[in-house]
Amino acid sequence: MTTLIVTEKPKVAERIANALGGAKKETRNRIGYYVAGDKNLIVAPAVGHIYGLKERKKGYGFSKYPVFEIEWAPSYSIAKSSSFTKSYLENLKFLAKKCDAFINACDYDIEGSVIGFNAIKHACNADPFSGNVKRMKFSTLTGKSIVDAYNNLVPVDKGMVDAGLTRHTLDWYWGINLSRALNSATRKARRFVTLSIGRVQGPTLNMLAKREKEIKAFVPEPYWVIEMIVDIKGDAISSYHEKDKFRDKKEVEEIRGRCGNTAVVKDIKKKKNIIKPPHPFDLTTLQLYTSGVISYPRTSSQQLPDEINFIEILEKLSMIEDYSRLYTILKNKIKEGKLKPNNGKKKDPAHPAIHPTGEKPDWLEIKATQYHKKIYDLVTKRFFATFGDNAVRESVTLKLDNNNEIFVANGVKTVENGWFELYGKYAKFDDIALPITNKGDILEVKSIEIHEKETSPPKRYTPASIIRLMEKNNLGTKATRSQIIDVLFERNYLTGKSIEVTCLGLDVVETLNKYCPEVLSVELTRKFEEEIEKIRSKKLDAEVVVKEGEETLIHISEEFKENEHSIGEALANSIDETIRLQSHLGKCLQCGGNLVLKSVSKHGKYGRFTSNFAGCDNYPKCRFTFSLPSGLLKREGADVCSECGSPIFTRIVRGKRPWKFCVNPECSTRKDK
Repeated sequence: MTTLIVTEKPKVAERIANALGGAKKETRNRIGYYVAGDKNLIVAPAVGHIYGLKERKKGYGFSKYPVFEIEWAPSYSIAKSSSFTKSYLENLKFLAKKCDAFINACDYDIEGSVIGFNAIKHACNADPFSGNVKRMKFSTLTGKSIVDAYNNLVPVDKGMVDAGLTRHTLDWYWGINLSRALNSATRKARRFVTLSIGRVQGPTLNMLAKREKEIKAFVPEPYWVIEMIVDIKGDAISSYHEKDKFRDKKEVEEIRGRCGNTAVVKDIKKKKNIIKPPHPFDLTTLQLYTSGVISYPRTSSQQLPDEINFIEILEKLSMIEDYSRLYTILKNKIKEGKLKPNNGKKKDPAHPAIHPTGEKPDWLEIKATQYHKKIYDLVTKRFFATFGDNAVRESVTLKLDNNNEIFVANGVKTVENGWFELYGKYAKFDDIALPITNKGDILEVKSIEIHEKETSPPKRYTPASIIRLMEKNNLGTKATRSQIIDVLFERNYLTGKSIEVTCLGLDVVETLNKYCPEVLSVELTRKFEEEIEKIRSKKLDAEVVVKEGEETLIHISEEFKENEHSIGEALANSIDETIRLQSHLGKCLQCGGNLVLKSVSKHGKYGRFTSNFAGCDNYPKCRFTFSLPSGLLKREGADVCSECGSPIFTRIVRGKRPWKFCVNPECSTRKDK
């Protein structure tokens, strides 16, 4: 009997083959796979999702919604951008003909279960739930973990597979049908741009829009604070009036007038605060996992179970120069049997918290950047710190009496380093030293100053903080949250590092809130996520949730169709403004007219591509033009070049890092001149 092991990525196939031993690499159509003849084993990779959902019958365009007749099909047949998956799929089909048993060795989570399920069902033409299909379960790609997983195969987790298939189905239903409805409405208003909204996109954009409205509606109010600077043993120490903020300037001036040239130390309070070690990480980058130096990163766990053998990992890490000193700090705990991690509350049934495996990284082999090295260092030092002693910080509060006006000076310092020493530069705690003084001491007042300030608007979200908010509201998954934010940027709903919702994004939210509020409902999306989790734990049937999703979408679609014209007209102006902003490049360098972005689709050696150039809107009177980089160009909000003041654009090419550039061809910042 020959067994085919299907992995999620080529690098994982290589590591599994090497760990199991005796495997010889072979290639077919430039796709590598591994054969271990003595064990009747073949190890071959997928490359992420090689199958996706598509509509059974095409050709209806934007006018046909809702649509629920869908099927799984090769990803390359759905999107040109997935054409690279074809060779991997064909390779699995070819190899499966030689095999009569299969192992899903994709990542042990919902997405990995779906990837392996589809590969085995459709490419290998096997029943994924039959007795000849098993599952490998591992959280690290070390040789020992792989061999243990192979020797202890488990049945395919039907709950996990059903949960993944249901999520994909609901995401397709929402994304395709609601986006069709939105685009059908805008076309009724003769606006031909691509808009989208989805099951998670809508609620996420709604949360961002609420914050944007709060910021725009915010009116700053003035307030005043009083600072008294005193001399304590030669050091100038700041203290502030205990009332903190004053709304009446006259009141602060009266207080300053009452104050004298000395202040008395009325009270000294010292408090020791215990700071426990950090919990293990539950999120980081993926590249280091596939190289076997950290555990599986897409985990929600903050717990390190005993099974991962902490001591063995720490001993291996002690052989790496950068971490040998940290091991020495924990040595007594290990000898006394007191080594215990400070586990958090969050659990993941499939994987432990992120931790180093103890394998020494070969930075050349994995082509690591400085970023990868920093992430590895952070994960490793966090792992050490988790086992550390409590740190202790001491806060000191001085109450200073100046003619019955009380001022407060605060200081803080670390008195016991504890786990800080293990975490190194990542333990960022500033000390504010206060000289030693006694109750009743009389201090010289060096100055009393009044500072006028303004109340601040709510802070804008950053990509990191909105992802935390999405997690808190159970929107999306660990793997999809950042992708959803990217889509909102691509659709011109968002702009800027400190996220600003554009006029188009605000109008989409306002319009949908008026006509189809369910599309933006955090509660509805959270409800479906909770039901998907019940499917995973086998407490709810997938068919029930899918049927509920269809009924909800039928209701939403009816609301959309009743209001298509109104929705389109409501969005027309912001669409026009977005197009104008995205195409405006500044003043013409020749005649002073407006330069606008022009794009032309051309056919080249590798297929069709978009050629971009700048042209004057006074054409044909003014024929001034200059070329711009090809690909998708996006205006970066109101950002302008610091050198010449021209607009900043971002060039987006799939598979490459976004490149920001100034559109002015004469600008000194242009490296492509």
